Amino acid sequence: MSGSTRFRWRRIVVAVFAAEALPILLLILIVILYGLVRSPDSPPPEDFAPRAGNWVGPIGGFLATCLFAWWAARKAPQRRIAHGAAVGLGTAVLDFGLGLLLGGGGAIEPVFFLSNGGWLAARRRDLATSQPSEPSP
Repeated sequence: MSGSTRFRWRRIVVAVFAAEALPILLLILIVILYGLVRSPDSPPPEDFAPRAGNWVGPIGGFLATCLFAWWAARKAPQRRIAHGAAVGLGTAVLDFGLGLLLGGGGAIEPVFFLSNGGWLAARRRDLATSQPSEPSP
């Protein structure tokens, strides 16, 4: 089995955890910066963090998942969609598991389903490896 056709599990696992960690680190940085520049009459960082998380989590999660799905898929040109989908599914399962462990039983916001867009990163076509199509009449 050549290197471009085998499934790269290690890259997928690293991509899933990195895609999960990056938005969390970004949220921490945003809350720290907010705490440093906020005015005295604005909400404290403890009240700001959940509101910021409602934006940073889904948007940052979507972008991080796409970025790391692309990273996982780039070394396997014959299986890009499978690698991208595996990263997207992995981050979704990890998000769901962490949500149950940390917050439990609350309603799941629809936007969180969209934040695991790893399949989008796998949709990029590599012109060098694509087969030419039939000539049009």
